[in-house]
Amino acid sequence: MAGDMLAKVADLLEETLQVHKAVKNAVLCTREGVVVAAVSEHEDIDPRLLSTVSAALAWAGNSALGHIDQSSPTHLIHSTRIESVITVVQPHYHLVVVVSKANNLSFDIAKHLPELQSLATRIELLMSSHSEFSRETLLGNIVEAIPEITQAMLLTLDGLPLGSVGFDDEIEIAALIGSIFANGLTFSDSTEYLFVNSNKTDLLVYQVDEKRLLAVVCRGPNPDELAQKVLDLVEQIA
Repeated sequence: MAGDMLAKVADLLEETLQVHKAVKNAVLCTREGVVVAAVSEHEDIDPRLLSTVSAALAWAGNSALGHIDQSSPTHLIHSTRIESVITVVQPHYHLVVVVSKANNLSFDIAKHLPELQSLATRIELLMSSHSEFSRETLLGNIVEAIPEITQAMLLTLDGLPLGSVGFDDEIEIAALIGSIFANGLTFSDSTEYLFVNSNKTDLLVYQVDEKRLLAVVCRGPNPDELAQKVLDLVEQIA
């Protein structure tokens, strides 16, 4: 059943490639930057990089607009001299589309955006209709399984937040945590996690994969034991 679902998602992503000859990559990812499916006309872009960066930009855009006028982004456009990366934001998944600017290809974003948004909505509805694909996030699983955890964050290796629970200043905290882990990496390029300990609080920073970090604040009379619970859980579900 899961295979049939992913096949249908891949078909919709293939439709995305057909929107215009300039479209060369289409990626479906979760809001925490995990790749669900990807199709490509060219294999020159890592879909994991696209998903992680797009998820981080969506989070940052949501935070920025929230502070400006309490609105949320519907899509983001990241433009360079050679290509544009369009992220169509949905409640649980993002559709990431790479559009080439090479060979004078003329792609009218305003013209084609409604079609991309329609495809993203169809994929979101398709994914949401099947119980095999849980919409629970990594952070959601942690705070549900371990209710003592009230502050946790998923972020990129560069210190950009991907999701947050219990923090008000996500951007600043993510930057600090990213810096801490980067310094830890100077000891070894295979660092799995770092503990920052005090008598009452532990800060656990765990490398989920090659693109993402998880930071969890563990408080209480036995913060070390709580941190170990988090480690055991993450190693099961990450």
